[in-house]
Amino acid sequence: MKKLSIALILAGAVSIASADLLSISAGAGYEQQDISGYVKLNGVTNYFNNKSAETDGNVNTGNFGLQDEKNPYFWIKMIHPIPIVPNVKFQYTKYDSTGHSDYIAGNVEIFGDVTIPTAVTNASTSQTIDSYDLTLFYEFKPVVADIEAGLGVDYWKGHTKIYGTAGGVTKNWVDDDWSVALPYLYGHIETMKVFGFSGIATVKWAKAGDNHHYDYIGAVKYTFDAPGPVNPFVKIGYRYKEAYGVDGDNETLLKYKGAFLEIGAKF
Repeated sequence: MKKLSIALILAGAVSIASADLLSISAGAGYEQQDISGYVKLNGVTNYFNNKSAETDGNVNTGNFGLQDEKNPYFWIKMIHPIPIVPNVKFQYTKYDSTGHSDYIAGNVEIFGDVTIPTAVTNASTSQTIDSYDLTLFYEFKPVVADIEAGLGVDYWKGHTKIYGTAGGVTKNWVDDDWSVALPYLYGHIETMKVFGFSGIATVKWAKAGDNHHYDYIGAVKYTFDAPGPVNPFVKIGYRYKEAYGVDGDNETLLKYKGAFLEIGAKF
């Protein structure tokens, strides 16, 4: 009987731990991605989205003409009761933009991987980035908020294409893949719910020499009071992301910002 009682107590403890400490959350949404920034090498500068640079009369200044877009993302997060082992979150974000430019200056590079060999006019442009973002973190739960802290890396797999005319020849002057890894320190806080509403702030931050990576999110979340183990929610907020890399005289600054709308659930 004593052994049976101990077994029941242990089983109950495991059940409580699973209910309170093991959770899986997931969400998906669309975000406005207003693009800006530039690439620069030896006094030659091309902007990602600055129309005036195409017609300023400076042959060393151009513009890719990429347009602001709305693109999807999704994420999944697991928080578990195993001591020491960090929790994990994965997010995929699509950055996809196309445009047109009257003038792109030559002899510059994007993140040191893609070379634009010559000045191109009447150009059709596109840039696609698949972002694979993995975060390892620990969770802390004071009374008024849930706090997460850790580190991660956002791996960008990109493709840039420039089709236009140079020297009387019209062709693809750039049609290349490139990649860059953006490590960061991670912090996240979600306030306690009041009438179903909670506030959220997320920071991903890294700086090494002149290189840096910033990713800031602020949002309001509403969690529905649904029966059963699933807690659906909706979230609206604003995101600002900036990546800057320098290698000798080569510089790339790429920024995305805008509002987002997301739906998801905690299981």
